[in-house]
Amino acid sequence: MIFLKQPILRFFCVFLIGYSLLGGLLLPLSPNIEKLDYRSKDSNLFVDIFVPKLNEDISLFYLKKSVLGDTSKLIIKPTTIVKKDCGYQLAFPHPNMFKEFQKGDVLDLVCHTQTWGGLRYFSAFYIDTIIGSQNLPLTEAIQIPEKKFHWSFPNRTILKESIRNLFYHVPMWFTMMALLIYSLIHSIIFLSSGKIVHDKKASISAGVASIFGVLGILTGMIWARYTWGAFWTNDPKLNGAAIGMLAYLAYFILRGSLEDEIKRAKLAAVYNIFSFTIYMVFIWILPRINDSLHPGNGGNPGFNVYEQDNVMRLFFYPAVLGWIFLGFWLTEIYVKLKER
Repeated sequence: MIFLKQPILRFFCVFLIGYSLLGGLLLPLSPNIEKLDYRSKDSNLFVDIFVPKLNEDISLFYLKKSVLGDTSKLIIKPTTIVKKDCGYQLAFPHPNMFKEFQKGDVLDLVCHTQTWGGLRYFSAFYIDTIIGSQNLPLTEAIQIPEKKFHWSFPNRTILKESIRNLFYHVPMWFTMMALLIYSLIHSIIFLSSGKIVHDKKASISAGVASIFGVLGILTGMIWARYTWGAFWTNDPKLNGAAIGMLAYLAYFILRGSLEDEIKRAKLAAVYNIFSFTIYMVFIWILPRINDSLHPGNGGNPGFNVYEQDNVMRLFFYPAVLGWIFLGFWLTEIYVKLKER
């Protein structure tokens, strides 16, 4: 009963959650390209970009092939740049004129600023056909400048304000995972020792984990509606999470169907090992070998590759730690109540 006996840990838990909640909601987003329109004419691609919150000039523009790890040297610089109210009008040689690109390639628009580093509009242009055979006039590696430290979160294409959900959605899953591992350990200890107290801890921690799992699904559905256009998609990780939650629902139904305490504890412990294994397969292994919309799955870059920066980490890691502490604190309270 670490949390119940140590007030400093309870205070630390509340502080971490309060800090991450307030910071996650109150810090502004940094400037970025918020809107982009383009049109093709002859052998040129005209691009209008809208950067309303940027109070400095952009020093460099280019179109760059979207690749994982950002190592591509294939870039196209504009031939003309016209500054307009809250944005710029750019004219590029059309990407479909160059043999270095292929049908299906996706290009990002990258802008360099002194204060905010590289501003990037992901998937700004899609090449649907190649009609030319010219060589690119320039193939070079350009180092994207680092952003100067500001108390702001990155303003990413599509994510926009919803990027703050990182501080709520992901910690729910981490907390659930930590509690499920705790439950699994106590089930294994019960099978080896036969002490019923470990069965109670396994059951209660699995119950608290399920609450955080439901919260993780709800926050994920809200995020999916904003970024993917629907509350639920046929994504292997979403479906795997739902199947895993159903597996743990069956765990509690099994417990409720048996009256003999020892028999119930033994069957529940064995089933807990089974359900944990199934859950891990569905949310960690299958999404990685199938197409998935989730970051870090199905060949997609992880969230930390493009979206997360050091300011976000200042709130993300405390949020994860705080919610995990809260999960174990709640578990201890329930165990204490059961012992009365």
